[in-house]
Amino acid sequence: MASTAMTILASFLRPTAAVLALLMAGHAAAQSVASERPWETATEIRITSEPGVTLAGTLHLPAGHGHAPYPLAIVLQGHGPNGRRGFDAILRRLTEHGIAALEYDKRGVGQSTGTYKEDIERLTADAAAAVAAMRRNPAIDGRRIALIGHSQGGVIAPAVAAADPGIAAVVTLAGSVGDGLPYLRQAILNQMRAAGRADATAIPAADAAMTLLQARADRRDPATIARLRTALVERFEAAGFPRPAAEGALAMIDREEAWEAHKMRSASDLKALHVPVLAVFGAKDPLVVASVEAAAARKALAGNPRATVVVLEGLSHWFQEGAVTGNEEEVAELGPNAGSPRLVALVGDWLDRTIGAPQRSTASR
Repeated sequence: MASTAMTILASFLRPTAAVLALLMAGHAAAQSVASERPWETATEIRITSEPGVTLAGTLHLPAGHGHAPYPLAIVLQGHGPNGRRGFDAILRRLTEHGIAALEYDKRGVGQSTGTYKEDIERLTADAAAAVAAMRRNPAIDGRRIALIGHSQGGVIAPAVAAADPGIAAVVTLAGSVGDGLPYLRQAILNQMRAAGRADATAIPAADAAMTLLQARADRRDPATIARLRTALVERFEAAGFPRPAAEGALAMIDREEAWEAHKMRSASDLKALHVPVLAVFGAKDPLVVASVEAAAARKALAGNPRATVVVLEGLSHWFQEGAVTGNEEEVAELGPNAGSPRLVALVGDWLDRTIGAPQRSTASR
């Protein structure tokens, strides 16, 4: 899926995912943090998804701003074993302006049950379960539920909304835009170009990756798969990657989640939406290349007069101020994930307008 392209290509751009894992690791939320966070009341909740899967979440309700039932934004995280506390700046901006927010640990992560697996169909089912649970919550206005998806979450959010016309608005942050294997091929090609590889070697490598994945989708015999695996490693070596890096790329590509890449429909899902949509990209993003993805988003959303596509200069995939190269090794030095004040204001102001946050009460002043 879209996140597969990011995972595959990130192996060429940085050596380890440890930095991001430290920032995005799941943390158990407190039962109530109202004393430390006077702008909100945070409550632990449990959401039943599929059999054996219970999502552990935190519902952040505004304190002293408006009154229940509140509009709500549900945060959907990106690829990886991510838990809560990944988008604190955005959550605070929402609750300070009278919008409730829900975040939850991915299945099999933190306090959520089930098995962690990057299966986008199952993760989409979890997000849909979160929406259904919030519609049953008397503190939430079920007609004013928005989805905010980052990276992989930016693919899941349109998928949920395309199947659920009751979703009021969608925000995607560095969400890939494309359908099926052709998108994944282009994403691999874009990233190889960004890594300095010429088309003469990058195109054959991207084509070899697609041939292997198509063979997996067609359930070809083991001998054919083995031959295509070898061919792909050779193509990456021809593109200038050392043998260990080429074999590492093969391991990232030839994995179960990538075998299902032909099912990806993020462009079609965006095109199907008639609700307000805000698609945001970072100009320094090394994984979801803004010059390509923003154009694809504009094309997919061309029929939606309530859609807006924004490219924020100077920000990378993680939307932090101060990025120089945009690569992941900078992440630990640049503050919290999605912490750019420009991003926070953009998303917060847009949601104020689209899901109609209630007026602040005088008690909050």
